[in-house]
Amino acid sequence: MHALPRKKSRASEIYDALRKLIVTLELPPKEVLHEKDLCDRFEVSRTPLREALLRLAEHGLVTIAPQHGTFVSGISPNAVRQAHFLRVNLEIPVVQRLCETPDLDLAVPNAILLEQKLAAQQNSYAVYMPLDDRFHQSLFDLAELGGVWQVIHAKKAHLDRIRFLKAAERSELETLTRQHEAILDAIARRSRLGAEELVRAHVSGSVRFMEQILLTRPELFEADSPPGTAGAEDPA
Repeated sequence: MHALPRKKSRASEIYDALRKLIVTLELPPKEVLHEKDLCDRFEVSRTPLREALLRLAEHGLVTIAPQHGTFVSGISPNAVRQAHFLRVNLEIPVVQRLCETPDLDLAVPNAILLEQKLAAQQNSYAVYMPLDDRFHQSLFDLAELGGVWQVIHAKKAHLDRIRFLKAAERSELETLTRQHEAILDAIARRSRLGAEELVRAHVSGSVRFMEQILLTRPELFEADSPPGTAGAEDPA
């Protein structure tokens, strides 16, 4: 008998909702978060809200300043670079494993790819970005490493903010879709080296984009502490 999935706590639901609002920049960096307004918005008491805010603070997405208030943290360049490092070093071995797997059924990622093509045609990056995550998760699932994707997901919120900014650029969604299609083609052909090169280029685009907008939109970013400094942000 399969255990029924546990229902999320209210605090977890609020965390997920606020994380999405922060990642999509609907709640932009430096935005002040008023507890009363958020309690009204989510129709909850302060207890689950504060639990969600503490979790967001642990992941570097909000800053809680005693006597001053709570506000959305800027994007952490260090957290983005570390999440990118994590993806490169975990995702490449996944596609290599898939290339070595006989009789691999790529029906699930191919179905997600079709949804992505439709979202790209409509230039709907709000719809596209969750599909992007589902596509990559499906590769980890095929490699029987779904739990590893959950580790990446927990650490990549700052990277997701950059991905969302980049996805808003004209024709970016078509580019991402073509890259996904090429990755699946390389896996289907069992081209281990080709799949590795494609994944490396695909996941590196957001970091290159960040280095550009660090200069043009500095107001979006947090001033990271130097390496080894006490209190440096946890790379969510």
